[in-house]
Amino acid sequence: MPPETLMPGQLQRYPTQRGELPMKRMFRLQGGILAAAMTFCLAQGALAQEVRLNGAASVVTDLVAPHQAAVEKATGHKLIVDKSNAGKGLIDLIDGKCDAAMASASLDATVKAAKSAGLTKAVPDLKMHVIAKSEVVFVVHPSNPVKSLTWEQIKDIHTGKIANWKDVGGKDLPITVYTDAKASATRGLIKQVVMANSEYAASAKAVGFVKEVNDKVAVDASGIGGLGLGFVDPAQVTVVATKKIERPLGFITVGAPSAPVQKVMDAFRAASGN
Repeated sequence: MPPETLMPGQLQRYPTQRGELPMKRMFRLQGGILAAAMTFCLAQGALAQEVRLNGAASVVTDLVAPHQAAVEKATGHKLIVDKSNAGKGLIDLIDGKCDAAMASASLDATVKAAKSAGLTKAVPDLKMHVIAKSEVVFVVHPSNPVKSLTWEQIKDIHTGKIANWKDVGGKDLPITVYTDAKASATRGLIKQVVMANSEYAASAKAVGFVKEVNDKVAVDASGIGGLGLGFVDPAQVTVVATKKIERPLGFITVGAPSAPVQKVMDAFRAASGN
C-alpha cells in the first residue's frame, strides 16, 4: 500500500496497535485514578479522627488503658490520653484542650475538684456519661493491727478528731493521713460521701498522683489513705474493711458529645461489658 501523501505542515499518523490506548484516554484514565485515590484518602482522614481525653488517672487505669486498643480498632479513631486528675481534666475541657474529661466521681464532686484546682470560669452545660463503676478503699501499713473502721471513724481520722491509732484499737502511734491531690475526684468523693463534706485536717498530706497514696502508706506504719482499688498493691498495704464506697467512671462533655466522642464512649461500654 503506497505511503500516505502528507500536505505541508501535516504530521505523519501511525495506526494504533490492538490493545493500545490513545494518549488522551491514557491521561484521562490516570487522572481519574489519581482523583479517586485522593478522594478516598480525604474520606479516610475525615473518618479517622483524634479524640483527646484528659483527666482522672483512675479512669485511665481501670477503663481506658485496658480497652484502648480495642476501642481504637472498633472506632477507627486515635485516642490521645492525658492522665492527671479529674479537676485538671475538667479545666482542660472547659478551656477547649480536650474533647472529653475523664471523671472518677459524680459531676458535682468533679466540678468541686476543678474549683479546688483553680477553675474560675463559669461552668458550662456539662454532661456526665457513666461507663463503669469502681471501688474506693482505705489502706494501712501491714503492721497495723487495725483491720476494720466505720465511716464515722474514718471521717474523724481524716478531719483530725481522732489523731492516734490507740483510739481505734491500734498502737499508741500518731496517725498520718495521706490523700490524693486536692484537685482529684477521689479526694472529693471521700469528703462528700464519707466525711459528709467536713474539711480535711490541715495535717493531711496530699500526694501528686493517686498511686503515691499506696506507696506512702507502704513505708509508713502510721499511715492511712483512700484510693481507687485499682491502685492498691496487696503485697505492700492492707485494705481496711469498711462499708463499700462505689463510684462512677466515665467522661464529661460540654453539652451533647460529638459524634466521634459518642462512638468512643459506646465502644468503651462494649469493651468493658457495661
